[in-house]
Amino acid sequence: MAPNRKTLIEEFDKAGYELWLAGGLVRDELRKVPLSGDADFTTNAPPDECERIGQKLETTIAKIGQRFGTTGVLLEEGWAEITTFRGDSYIAGSRWPNVTFGSSIEEDLDRRDFTVNAMARNTVTGELRDPFDGQGDIERRLLRAPGDARMRFTEDPLRILRGVRFVSQLGFTIEPETKTGMIASIELLEGLSQERVTAEIERLLEGAHPAAGLEALREIGALPHLLPELATMPGCEQNRFHQFDVWGHTTATVEAIETEEVNLKLRRWAALLHDLGKPPVRHVKKNGEWGFYRHEIVGAEMAQALAERLRLAKHEGALLTLLVRRHMDRPDPDDGRLVRRFMRRLDGHWRDLLALKRADNASHTYDDNDYHDRLEAACERVEVEEAAMLQAESPLDGRELMALIGKEPGPWIARIKDRLSMLVLDGELAPGDKERASLIAQRMGGTTTMPAQNEDAS
Repeated sequence: MAPNRKTLIEEFDKAGYELWLAGGLVRDELRKVPLSGDADFTTNAPPDECERIGQKLETTIAKIGQRFGTTGVLLEEGWAEITTFRGDSYIAGSRWPNVTFGSSIEEDLDRRDFTVNAMARNTVTGELRDPFDGQGDIERRLLRAPGDARMRFTEDPLRILRGVRFVSQLGFTIEPETKTGMIASIELLEGLSQERVTAEIERLLEGAHPAAGLEALREIGALPHLLPELATMPGCEQNRFHQFDVWGHTTATVEAIETEEVNLKLRRWAALLHDLGKPPVRHVKKNGEWGFYRHEIVGAEMAQALAERLRLAKHEGALLTLLVRRHMDRPDPDDGRLVRRFMRRLDGHWRDLLALKRADNASHTYDDNDYHDRLEAACERVEVEEAAMLQAESPLDGRELMALIGKEPGPWIARIKDRLSMLVLDGELAPGDKERASLIAQRMGGTTTMPAQNEDAS
């Protein structure tokens, strides 16, 4: 069994070293919110001594950043990251410091990103060090860079993204001079690795106040550098059915989408990207209003490319593309055939799309809740009563079709199987009715193109 934090603290004290709890846990303790996450400790013990003490505890040790003086120690409460006091210097624009180990807790706190993170509590005496009035900024719900703001962000541009992420996670606002420093350093974001940028954007989207975080991202001018696909949304006016421009509507949708930790990341991404195609397709209709014909199709193509650029997992990108493509689908809840097609297209993610549709409606000028309630009830009924039909497959497989038609393998097999599967889904062909399926396949002859589905029903 892994040792607990108390044991770790005792071992550092016995060895004659200071050990300070710093960062997020101290901040959240002072905010009086539940403490979670790994513990961030800082010490005057050199890295090899941190490793030696960790090994003495007979637990798992991770050399997660020994180049920067950080050792990971697995404890009963989770991972503890122990970093030797730092007195870093940076090459401008690089997020990798020239590490110099500091001699005091004050020097270590001086290098932190924001005052609310530049506090530390002595693990033996309980003394709190707060050289930049982080406690006051917590009360003011303010994010402020310690010292020269522009220098802090020039040293490490990732701190800009951490700041807007904290806006979303903590519900704080950015202090004006700190925001000015972010804006002055904004072009340095392009030097960050895509993996780090994507990770910070996802943390922002998963925060409790994502609309505020996204708006902060826009205000500091980061969209063209990080998410250029979204940069044309602000100022893109909509028609009388919407309260806001495309950007305002998008951030409202992200804020409104129901998650309750269910598919949180997927739903927030889908809400962010669902109207990606609107600015490129916007046009004036005959009645003089703005129109956005086929924006869901263009948006799905853009979402797929964006997911690849951001290096999202392939299955995540595929699901995002699917939800963006289908977010305008509107099946008649009283038509079981159309409801089944709606559900089948979504490959088990109809609840995610319905959550997106409800959030999408939150900033419209009309109320569509009755329709969404009816559609949800219809989907739930199908899921319970007609689950087998949702798994509809062709009664004939490829080998059976080749023997029946007498042709070599080719695209014709997929066309016939798709048609037979759709007939099963629509309740017009029994799942195991090979005889009737054979007659239909013979009529198609391996060459007939499938009839187009009625897209107006979706």
